[in-house]
This record gives sequence, C-alpha cells and structure tokens, in this order.
Amino acid sequence: MKQTRLRGAFIAAMMTLAASAAFGQDGTMTTKIPFAFRAVGSDLPAGRYMVSTTREGSRIMALLNQDTGKKVFIRSSALIAGSEAARPRLIFKCGGEDGCSLATLWSRTGDGMEFPTPKLTANQRERRETIYLDRFKEK
Repeated sequence: MKQTRLRGAFIAAMMTLAASAAFGQDGTMTTKIPFAFRAVGSDLPAGRYMVSTTREGSRIMALLNQDTGKKVFIRSSALIAGSEAARPRLIFKCGGEDGCSLATLWSRTGDGMEFPTPKLTANQRERRETIYLDRFKEK
C-alpha cells in the first residue's frame, strides 16, 4: 500500500516536471480564463491556468487549474505548422448549449494545436474568444 502511494507520487512528480517544459525554451505559460469551458470532453471552470505541452512536437497539452489544482491532459486532433512567430494564445469556439470549447492553441513559434469541438446547429451562432498566454508571476 505504501509502495503504491510512493509510486503514484513519483509518477505525478515526473508528469509535473515533464509538463513544466512548456513550449520548449519559452517557459511555462499561464493565463486567466474568465469563463467556464470544455476541453475535449472535460468541463473546466473559469480561473488561472498553467498551459504546457509534454515535449516539442507533441500532440498532448496539459492544463493545470492553479486555483483548484486539477490537471487535465488533452490530445489535439491536429498539429498546425505556423509561418511566423506570434503571441501565444488559446482560441475558444463559443455558441449553443455547450458554451465555449477550446479550439486551438498557438505557441510563440507560430505553431498550433487543433482540438475537436462540438458541432453547432444551423440556428446557433458561433463566436470566437481569444485568451492570450503570458508569463505570469505571483505577487
């Protein structure tokens, strides 16, 4: 029992270290998301989030809610090759009963990850919300 807990703690620590290598040399990126949202089947509340990828070129992204401590790993449906460096950001597709869903993550290098989002019906209007990722320091 004790060994199982120790193993679980070790795995959690290693995953945290791997996830902290967010966007390669750019460091960990954080943001405040002012609305509840869905990310590939996970319902997440508004709050402060740490965003990271497990390694460069990976299709896995980790979202850590800094307020609750809950972490989810999300697999992208496609990688997008960017053409120029840009400000890193999350783009949400909003509309309908599901509210907002994470649609795209763009890194500093201009590369992106696309995520599956619910389809809207013909009578639902779509809008996009952009949340920029910035280096965040606690005061």
